[in-house]
Amino acid sequence: MKKLIIFLIFSCALSSYGENYQRAASSAKKDLESALGRVESSRQAIVEAKIPISQERTRLIGEVIKLRRQVQESLRTRDNRTVDLQSVEKEITRREDEVTYLASLLGDYVQRFENQIHIGEVQLYEDTLNAAKHLQDDQTISERQKLIRQVNVVELGLERVGTLAGGDSFEGFALSPDGVREEGTYILMGPITFFASKESDSAGIVVIEHGSALPSVVEIDDIASGSIRELAANGSGTIPLDPTLGDARKVIDSKDTLLEHIQKGQIVGYFILGLAALCLLIAIYKWIEISGVRRARPQDLQEILSLLREGKRDEALDKAKGIKGPVGLLLTDGVEHSGDNKELLEEVLYERLIQTQPKLERMIPFIAVVAATAPLMGLLGTVTGMIKTFKLITVFGTGDARSLSSGISEALVTTEFGLCVAIPSLIIHALLLRRTKGVLASMEQTAVAFKNGLETDTEAEK
Repeated sequence: MKKLIIFLIFSCALSSYGENYQRAASSAKKDLESALGRVESSRQAIVEAKIPISQERTRLIGEVIKLRRQVQESLRTRDNRTVDLQSVEKEITRREDEVTYLASLLGDYVQRFENQIHIGEVQLYEDTLNAAKHLQDDQTISERQKLIRQVNVVELGLERVGTLAGGDSFEGFALSPDGVREEGTYILMGPITFFASKESDSAGIVVIEHGSALPSVVEIDDIASGSIRELAANGSGTIPLDPTLGDARKVIDSKDTLLEHIQKGQIVGYFILGLAALCLLIAIYKWIEISGVRRARPQDLQEILSLLREGKRDEALDKAKGIKGPVGLLLTDGVEHSGDNKELLEEVLYERLIQTQPKLERMIPFIAVVAATAPLMGLLGTVTGMIKTFKLITVFGTGDARSLSSGISEALVTTEFGLCVAIPSLIIHALLLRRTKGVLASMEQTAVAFKNGLETDTEAEK
């Protein structure tokens, strides 16, 4: 029964499930068909929408490519601009270097122009030169203004070349030969500058004197001064021409007098010249002394020998004493010892020669000493002069050569004095010795002749 009931229940359930299944299947089929319809509609819609999307995608891809190209072009432009900027910066740096170099050249030109113009022209170009000098440290002026001022000096130099070629004149001042500042007219003729005073009759060439920063007038002569004044007054005339550009006058002015030249030697030079004067006095004295020595004549010697042969010894002695100088003394000694033996006579005559030699050579060695000492004293003056020069260099530096001239002059002049004294002293010493030896040789010859004459007479008596 239970099984039947279960079966009936199961059958009823199964039948109910079958109906539900049919309804579910039918509903699912409808849903499937509806879904397929919607899918087909969606697919159709997608297909229809795909074409514009594809077209839009293609357009967007094209725009991306275009924008990418624009970016690349912009990058290239930026790179080019960077390169151009660097080139411009390099060009600017190069131009700045050129400007700096030109400014340096112009500064050097301004300095050279100031140094090369004549001292009389300084007052004519003073304002322009002062405006163009010392601009490097001036921060109140622009670089352009600095260049303009320096270029003005260049233009001024070009104008000056043309002006000097044709001659020019201007009013100014200068120091007269008396050292008085006077107003007058400058006349420029090439490298030569003349000045004619309006306050006096002074006129001449304009120069710069040592120790003065103002132009000074040096007069040539009355004729030249008159010509210069006429040229300044009338604008025409004949003026003197100095082809040496003042060097001839400088050479003449640089020549020292004898006293000035001696003063340059200082103390050492004075001492050398003192020795030279003493040496000269001794040389003159010895020359006169030696030249005054009388030499025995052959006839005097023969006469004395003849008197001795005749036994007139006193007369022979008087004759010998009548001969002046050392030769007379030699013959006197010979006559007095004519009766002695040969050896004693030779000793007596030789003794007289020995006594005479120091007298004749007296003070001559001093001349030799001066000849040997003078160059050494000149060297001493050279050393002291150089020491003085180095001291002056320490004080004044090497810029001013005139301040060093005293030490250099002492160094050179003392050497000159030493050589000028030594060379003549050597020559005089040699000449005096030669004359002294000549006198001694003559006396020796006389002694030998006297002795031989006595021996001949003795042999004849035998």
